[in-house]
Amino acid sequence: MQTHISLLLVDDSSIKEINRVRRNKDYSTDVLSFPLSFDLEPWDLPPKKKIQNSPLLSLGEIVISWDTCKAQAKSIGHSEEDEFFRLFVHGFLHLIGYDHERGEEDEALMKEKEDLCLDLVLGP
Repeated sequence: MQTHISLLLVDDSSIKEINRVRRNKDYSTDVLSFPLSFDLEPWDLPPKKKIQNSPLLSLGEIVISWDTCKAQAKSIGHSEEDEFFRLFVHGFLHLIGYDHERGEEDEALMKEKEDLCLDLVLGP
């Protein structure tokens, strides 16, 4: 299956404005996700099979504050690249139906999937 994701890298003031306008939350954050569709069940990761000749599926939009990404990388003690991928994976998982805000079980599942994806991207 071919997928499309829109990615915006913005500063703190821009992500605050996007958060205010689109989510009615008047504060900046590190990453926002805006899925174009929502399934009741998150996608399986890793995918169980490849789908050939499928149409392009647009998943939605991920917005990352580069200001916050750099600050968090410094605070956590890893590279800006690692922090960018951590935020991107977090946003991607939201686009495909994972949500840590639904409760402890969903939070643990999302953390597990984040670790799986980051191991694939950055190595164990």
